[in-house]
Amino acid sequence: MRLPTRRLIHIRSLGAAALVGILAVALAAGTAPTATAAGVSSTDVIFDSITGNTPTGSVSASGSTWQAAQFILPASVYDFRLKSVVVNLANNPLGTSFQVDIYDSRRTGSEPNNKVATLLAPQTIVVGNNTFTPSGTFPLLSPTEEAYWVVVRGQTSDVSWSTAGATGVISPASQSANLTAVRLNNGDWNSSPANGNPYMMTVNAVAVPEPSTWAMGLAGLAFAGVSALRRRRRRQG
Repeated sequence: MRLPTRRLIHIRSLGAAALVGILAVALAAGTAPTATAAGVSSTDVIFDSITGNTPTGSVSASGSTWQAAQFILPASVYDFRLKSVVVNLANNPLGTSFQVDIYDSRRTGSEPNNKVATLLAPQTIVVGNNTFTPSGTFPLLSPTEEAYWVVVRGQTSDVSWSTAGATGVISPASQSANLTAVRLNNGDWNSSPANGNPYMMTVNAVAVPEPSTWAMGLAGLAFAGVSALRRRRRRQG
């Protein structure tokens, strides 16, 4: 039996709405697509003290003396997913066990607080730029926390983190007020302005909206599609 044209249009509109609704639920349950936040493209450099700089010295990180450099997230309604951190090393710690982590800040913002991610080293460590990536799922960094830290610490021996000296350039300009910090044997942190001797690193991240944001957007598209089909049906009727 052949269904009337109006009934077919109605069934198709309901099917389209159901399909979009299923997609919305799937996105809400899984990983949301990449979005663009204010001042941040799909993947962007959050902090950079490598480009335009030449190493003029280094700081030493050991098991008891840790080195840290701060970066601040751009103002955004979205969280950020860390993609990678590039650290410029002044020595090749061949056979040396060392660790690169991400920490959030204490409320004062002047020193690291809690570890939020451990980064994996590249297969080969070189003198110069080395790219470290998060292990497992890339962690979400919240703009409400604002400041985070890259923390380098040696384990079996020291590792040297390159510095750019007093003339070192930090970009974007909004990061120029950032801090560096050293953790001493007693566990206390001593902080100082990064622009006096920037630790050389680049932080890459991507802005990610909440899954519910995408679900609501897709639901809105479904509603608009159904409404358009209903208007078309009325005109044909």
